[in-house]
Amino acid sequence: MFNSCDFILGDNGSIVIVVPTQLPKDQPLTVEVHNKGIIFRSGEEEVGDISCERSDVLQRLIGKAKVGMIEFLNGVPRFPAYISAVAAIEVRVAA
Repeated sequence: MFNSCDFILGDNGSIVIVVPTQLPKDQPLTVEVHNKGIIFRSGEEEVGDISCERSDVLQRLIGKAKVGMIEFLNGVPRFPAYISAVAAIEVRVAA
């Protein structure tokens, strides 16, 4: 389980999540957006939990149905980096 990640923010509200591990691919991936953090799930299993108080990141995620993710195995960047997983986004923020 991981507790940190990075974000690549692009034009027009685009966002990619960079995670420090390889994600399981046997179940659908989900990113749950909460008021103060993000939970990553593979099926029902929690695989990551990070605190995030960056409203710009949370707002970008809330506005999307899916997000691309780049996996850096053991936290080590290997280039060229590419989107290696896609997760559905579930918003868990009170309106």
